[in-house]
Amino acid sequence: MDINRLVIISVVTDEKELNISYTVGWSIEDLCIKICKIFGIGPVARHLFALRNHATKLWYPANYKLENKEKSKFDFRLRFKPASLQTLKRIDERAYDYYFQQARSDVMENKVPDIVYERHKRELIGLGVSDMYRVMLEKRIPREIVESEYKKYIPKECIKRHAFFIKKPIHNALGRISGHDASYVKEQYLKQFECMAPNYPYEEYKALMDKGIPNPPSKVVLRVNVDEVKYCETESGAWNQLCAIEDLCFISIRQDNTVEVSRKNGIPSYLKFPTSNLLMSFVSALDGYYRLAIKWTFNLCRDVTTPSLERLHKLKCHGPVGREFAYGKLEEKRANRPGSYILRESETEYNVYYFDSCGKDGNLMSQKIEELAVNEFVIQNNIERYKSLGHLICSFQDPESQPYLLECLPPSEYDKSPLLICAPENVGNEVAADEEIIASLLESGPRCVPRDQLQIYKVFSKSSESLNVQQPATRLHRAMWRVTKGKKLEVAIKILKEEEWCSTKEFLELAGKWGQLRSGALVRLYGLTVTPAIGMLLELVRLGPLDAYLRSTSPQTIKTVDMVEAAACLANALWHLEENGVIHGNIRCKKLLVHAHTDNSFIVKLADPGLFIYTDKDVHWLPPEFYSNPEIAKCNFQTDIWAVSTTVWQIFSRGAEPPTYHDLNIVKKYYESGKRLPIPSSCPAEVYKLMLECWGESNGIRKQPQAIMRDINQILYQVYNSRRTHAYATAFPKLFSDSDHIHEDDSDTIDDKSINSESHASSLITDRTSLPWDDIDDNTKELININESYTGSAEELSNYLSWLKSTARDIESCNDRTMAGVINCSDRTTHALRITHDGSIGDVSIVNNNCSSVSDDGTRMQNIFELNADCYIILQGRIGQGFYGEVYKGILERDGGKDIEPQQVAVKKLKTRALEADLRDFEREISIMKTLKHPNVVEILGVISEPEVCLVMEFVKHGSLQSYLALHRQTLTHKKLLGFALDIATGMDYLGHKSIVHRDLAARNILVADESKVKISDFGLAQVTGKNDYYILQTNRDLPIKWYAPESLRDGKFSPRSDVWSFGVTMYETFGLGKDPKLPGVGSDVRDKSANEISDSEIGIEEGSAELLAALERGSRLPCPPTCPQQIYVKLMYPCWHLHSHKRPDFASLCRDIRELLNHY
Repeated sequence: MDINRLVIISVVTDEKELNISYTVGWSIEDLCIKICKIFGIGPVARHLFALRNHATKLWYPANYKLENKEKSKFDFRLRFKPASLQTLKRIDERAYDYYFQQARSDVMENKVPDIVYERHKRELIGLGVSDMYRVMLEKRIPREIVESEYKKYIPKECIKRHAFFIKKPIHNALGRISGHDASYVKEQYLKQFECMAPNYPYEEYKALMDKGIPNPPSKVVLRVNVDEVKYCETESGAWNQLCAIEDLCFISIRQDNTVEVSRKNGIPSYLKFPTSNLLMSFVSALDGYYRLAIKWTFNLCRDVTTPSLERLHKLKCHGPVGREFAYGKLEEKRANRPGSYILRESETEYNVYYFDSCGKDGNLMSQKIEELAVNEFVIQNNIERYKSLGHLICSFQDPESQPYLLECLPPSEYDKSPLLICAPENVGNEVAADEEIIASLLESGPRCVPRDQLQIYKVFSKSSESLNVQQPATRLHRAMWRVTKGKKLEVAIKILKEEEWCSTKEFLELAGKWGQLRSGALVRLYGLTVTPAIGMLLELVRLGPLDAYLRSTSPQTIKTVDMVEAAACLANALWHLEENGVIHGNIRCKKLLVHAHTDNSFIVKLADPGLFIYTDKDVHWLPPEFYSNPEIAKCNFQTDIWAVSTTVWQIFSRGAEPPTYHDLNIVKKYYESGKRLPIPSSCPAEVYKLMLECWGESNGIRKQPQAIMRDINQILYQVYNSRRTHAYATAFPKLFSDSDHIHEDDSDTIDDKSINSESHASSLITDRTSLPWDDIDDNTKELININESYTGSAEELSNYLSWLKSTARDIESCNDRTMAGVINCSDRTTHALRITHDGSIGDVSIVNNNCSSVSDDGTRMQNIFELNADCYIILQGRIGQGFYGEVYKGILERDGGKDIEPQQVAVKKLKTRALEADLRDFEREISIMKTLKHPNVVEILGVISEPEVCLVMEFVKHGSLQSYLALHRQTLTHKKLLGFALDIATGMDYLGHKSIVHRDLAARNILVADESKVKISDFGLAQVTGKNDYYILQTNRDLPIKWYAPESLRDGKFSPRSDVWSFGVTMYETFGLGKDPKLPGVGSDVRDKSANEISDSEIGIEEGSAELLAALERGSRLPCPPTCPQQIYVKLMYPCWHLHSHKRPDFASLCRDIRELLNHY
């Protein structure tokens, strides 16, 4: 049952405040619409309005959910300023009137920052007199009465400064005004106001701007208006442009209140806000201006969406664009073809729609549809009721009926929409060209290169084969282009074969098309050669095709985050193609070339399509609507969107292609029925959901390129937010057959119980985990849209689906991870609560026969758990993941405690596919944390045992020390850092007394509670040593080798003394202000070597570990960081790195040393 509540709305009209009822679960947009209806503001102008918090003055995004006990008071205001007030007046006079009242109110209350009394005192009195005259005309109040109440109309600042001398000027001025109507007076008032405050209403926000290492973040003030975002560094005071609104591309939000603002032309900007409310206010400002000035149908950030826009997308319905626009689009796009139609919202009435359709005679007609109630629609002059717009449309698909509704034209991001009321007039629909900084040599575009400047190598082996497998008309060579004297450039040259001269026109058209593109996501065309053969000079991408690279490189080398980044590069390329009106037509995994692969990035570029024809093998990359005529697919952008999805499927299938099938018609029917390729086993659920949206449903609705790019980058930034190098490599323990193999410094007796105590230990709340997400069940029935009406060969399709699934599993077999341990949940019922991104709880649903499901937004599996009879936890969103588990942010609420505020917590739980060994490891971690109680160790609050095991911990709001150092480096003193060091050493000393070895001590696993306290976290790798004071590793796994002591790398031996070594490395990070602990001369890119090469097969240590160990045993150590005093390095860090573990200081002595150092600062 709907729950109604009241909320107070502050308005700028004479009413001052309104009490508005709302239904719990409404969005802010719903409440805004209701207020607009009260003021008579129509469906077009209502998008200019928003609600802000009356106390904080921060704005709410449109999708903010109203809660049961909404305590906030709201201000209703015009937030997004239209380009022309005359346009606003023409579109909606009520909205224009409200804006006037808002400007007038802000003038009266001295709330317009640009208006300064000393500079504008005459104009302020003039505005007051104009307002008095307006009231005389509108309300027919005698002049004498208005004059006697002059304090209602004259700004307060003027009255305060001229209390005794202001009446006479007002009287004289009013006497001189005559012969105008109220509308003219308001117009002149706003013109004067615009001259005084041309930027009104702008918004300002304080943030930290990341200026890139080694520069520290800067404190900035951000200013957002209709044209641009500017920033001012608090130290300099000068304003600079951050980004024009039209240059915005997408916005991503991270859990630590950091925002990535991606632009068309330039590197992204990173801003950190002190609170999430401030962040959401800022992002919603950018999103609103972008929608109202550039693309009305697109939200820049997937966390800040417009609910009504999402609903319109699902309906293929336009906004309130008007009949003139609809008729023009039908003529332009379909030449008034019978059966084509447009569905749109009314521009004058709420809950009213129109469809504009083309009849058999080519004439256009419009029909009104009213929404009488929920699930009740009626069409004009028709008494029949319809339960939905879709139901109504389906009722008019008879060619002989009138109207005839066959093909719906959906809204497009590139419509020249009349809804862009914030766009500058006459240029509102133009988008800035996407120009990159290119070499001066190629400023004017690709060159015509004479043959004497080229030296051609032998034909490519791998690259030529991959690019030419379906391109018999061309050959690919590596060449040296001697650009000028003393300057050369290695390139690839694609030459048209002599026997293929008939393809010259097509080849030159390809070159012309590719030559106009400028994007780092695309392989660059440098120029053309016409003699002795026609050829294209292309950027040389040395690592070759992505499909071959994925197949030939070990899964330990290419991690899930790398594949997500490759998908993001592809999405970026797709968007650039669409922005330039170029259809590729041949997007495949083999067409992606690997540009760079390092510990920090995995960059791929899309190559040109080449000269190609479609074959039966291309069926997986073609949308079903083109099966009957594949050649049409070459000219339709829907082909590229579909192909991107299949290509992403290839990426997460590690380069494999979907298997062939003997009956092509069965494959076509498989896709036409709405079924899709199953999720690859290493593919995150969020990415697979995006793939499904790109493939689209059987009715052809597909995600658009900018939205694809936005969402994949959000996944990359929000979930895989750290691309920092931690050089985790698998350290295989040495197998001891006799005591002679043991280093003389580590000659203690080995405890068999200790050896066997670890089954599959791993760490969670770090960004080092290299394993892919395994949280989606192989049973993908819930994820694949199955059309029940399809009655083809069920057996053959079932076999085909099984074949696809088994193939996908085979592809992942190189991961050395068996799927045999996946939990069989076929008889299990899970009660799931769907929780929206803002934490509001949806309806309870029951998911049967599947231990995994995907929520509506595809990115969160959020539940509510009882901690005990009086407490329960609501999960709000994942903030970390590791080998076997995930960490969620949550809210702990207590029943019966009215005065007890909800508490933020962190909840760690197993992934859906967790194995029995994972559960044992998790239970071991819980058993260790249960014994811990120390101010410098993250506290456990409780354990949930049903319906699944969860560990509830305190939520430490400032995040990891690693990120804290980067963000606050300019304010961190040596004394403060020593305080952090003392906290860590004190906590580690406590763990030592509890016989616990941490094994993963690093800045990323230290959490910052406040400016003076840090806490040790993440006990996923921790072990209890028992009486022997050490622990021997037995399980092969990814480990943080750069933090590990030599005995740990060599023998798999861990003790409090190896934790001391890790402490020294952590101090290097701390006093280096986040500097990566890379040993000089060690760590050359191991990716250049064979993926399976092991330098010392006898002891089984990976090459990276062996190289590091050899350097350490030679005496190499991390140098003193430039930001660290030599005294601290010598006394605190260096002693921790003694080769002989027993000569290292213990944590108790380290605490004493730190206290002594503190006396000097």
